[in-house]
Amino acid sequence: MKKSLIKRVLELRDAGLTAVDIAEELNISVDTALYLVLNGERLLKESEEVEKRVDIFVNWDNIKISPKRLKCITSIMCDMLSDIDFDVVLGISTGGIPLGTLIAEELNRDFSIYIPKKHLQGRDKTRGFIGHNYQSIKGRRIVVVDDVITSGNTIRETVNYVKSIGDPRGAIVVIDKSGMEEIDGIPVRALFRVGTVELSR
Repeated sequence: MKKSLIKRVLELRDAGLTAVDIAEELNISVDTALYLVLNGERLLKESEEVEKRVDIFVNWDNIKISPKRLKCITSIMCDMLSDIDFDVVLGISTGGIPLGTLIAEELNRDFSIYIPKKHLQGRDKTRGFIGHNYQSIKGRRIVVVDDVITSGNTIRETVNYVKSIGDPRGAIVVIDKSGMEEIDGIPVRALFRVGTVELSR
């Protein structure tokens, strides 16, 4: 396991994030995050390989770093949303913002952002909020956009927030590691769904 990942887990732990929040932030499973929170310092000192492999790491940085490549990905996402009637694209901070911006532009919809509670260090973390400088979503039909679903907590939090003030019509992500296909009847679509397969020897 990369030392940089272990160090980042420990930094987030020291900043007050829970194992679930760390899993969401780094796109790793909750089991992996918890393991590293509890054993990270020892692993760094001993430079050991983590014997138990409990997660799949999906690196799509080669797409994220290029606006042209992101545009190609979001064109596919727009096609996947063609049967949903909605007014506003809501990008979840931070990974859903560039995707949501491009989707809103291509489909000529309004755009807004949601800041989840995991990003509110030092504040009341009971719920996130809509970016104040963006389009209001009150009473409007919304599609939620993010890059990766790991545990599903962030996207569930976002959809539940939208339900309290608007009309969530669906959610879409690039990569789903949770197997989540809906949240309380709201469809969740993904370009890729990934998981582990148990192989008997």
